[in-house]
Amino acid sequence: MNQGSLTIDGLRFRYLEWGNPTADPILLLHGFSSTAVAWTGVGEALAGDYHLVALDQRGHGESEWDPQERYSDAQYAADAHTLAEHLRLGAFTLIGHSMGGSVAFTYASTYPNDVKRLVIEDSAPMPPGRTPADVPNNFASRAEVEQYVRKTTPNLSEPALQGRVDLYFRERPDGTWGYRADVAGVRRGRRGQNSDALWDHVRNVQCPTLVIRAGAEPPLVSQETAERLTRENPRIEVVTVPGAGHNIHFAHFNEFMPILRQFLSQPVAVA
Repeated sequence: MNQGSLTIDGLRFRYLEWGNPTADPILLLHGFSSTAVAWTGVGEALAGDYHLVALDQRGHGESEWDPQERYSDAQYAADAHTLAEHLRLGAFTLIGHSMGGSVAFTYASTYPNDVKRLVIEDSAPMPPGRTPADVPNNFASRAEVEQYVRKTTPNLSEPALQGRVDLYFRERPDGTWGYRADVAGVRRGRRGQNSDALWDHVRNVQCPTLVIRAGAEPPLVSQETAERLTRENPRIEVVTVPGAGHNIHFAHFNEFMPILRQFLSQPVAVA
């Protein structure tokens, strides 16, 4: 794994790379409060055949927080487009998890010539009236963080839980714990986003698209929403991983990778 950086809007961004830079490119977008490091397993598994790039999105990981709280899907997509141009990726496969999935839908719609395949992991426009829940950002100890993660993500194995704590949280100088990401600012910066606008982006996607859906109850992407995705855009295929929670590629890696590999192996028609 290699690490790089670039500056966008005066902010320093970090990205990670795996594989040969001359190989078929894949761009990876993590979810809310996460980091590019969460894609390490996927990056290492595919490095022999692909050039993989994972971005620490604005306000996350080792990328700088935005004092203006510009954290919309459109802004995140523009950041990723700048990275793709910086690295001269050409046409690539775009993979987005959770919040990164909505960014990926937006990207593929906004910059259609960039994206030849699209993979969305457990993400879709939210139903009317449903909004993301606020998350706490102050914990007295690591044990308290572990208790919170165990409660909010009950189907994680203990090794996956510990890995999630290490990836998403950090200890502060005073001994308390909090997220690595600007969770409060990102929440504020994303308020007011319209699910109808995201459905427009879903309809506008021009490339083959795979949605990998978590099957654990209650699902983030309901069966009704999954069916609507395929109605709104016939290029979309939905595959459900039974019993999997929201972080499929992280906590259900052995189920996630064969699905992803099979999709990546399919030829893409040349326009």
